[in-house]
Amino acid sequence: METTGSAMADETVVAASAVGGLMGFIMSSLAVVGVLAIAYYVLTIIARWKIFTKAGEAGWKSIVPIYNEFIEWKLSWTNINLFWAYLGLAIVGAVLTTIDAQSAAAAESGSLGFLGIVGIIVMLASAVLKLVQEYKLFQSFGKGLAWFIGYIFLNSIMILVLGFGSAEYEGPQD
Repeated sequence: METTGSAMADETVVAASAVGGLMGFIMSSLAVVGVLAIAYYVLTIIARWKIFTKAGEAGWKSIVPIYNEFIEWKLSWTNINLFWAYLGLAIVGAVLTTIDAQSAAAAESGSLGFLGIVGIIVMLASAVLKLVQEYKLFQSFGKGLAWFIGYIFLNSIMILVLGFGSAEYEGPQD
């Protein structure tokens, strides 16, 4: 059976229409997800702002990178030197893994070298310090281990609840 030019054109139009419909669905879905992500991000910024103001700090400090971490550590610990240890570990770990990755790329080897392993261990130590700091932050608002465990699994939601909830700042609980 022969296919006429008109039948082939109809099949092409149907296929193009299906692809166009699928692309439209994908693009509109991405737009909705994007809008929801932006709204959620804005809510998280507002929650962090409220956490800072509850603790007696200016809210704008919550949106300045690195400085906001310093203030959070100050709210959580009486020993602020731990912030500098955390920051130093994070920087050293990142530098070591970057050096290792560059040397592996130069040697055309995909394997992790000694510096990379040390860098990962150093960054893990930094992450552990950050987790302890977050636990101490919840303690400074009168919240306990259950809140911290909730933070581990649903961190942004717990920040929203802490910021918008009735928790009051009690100071570092060293």
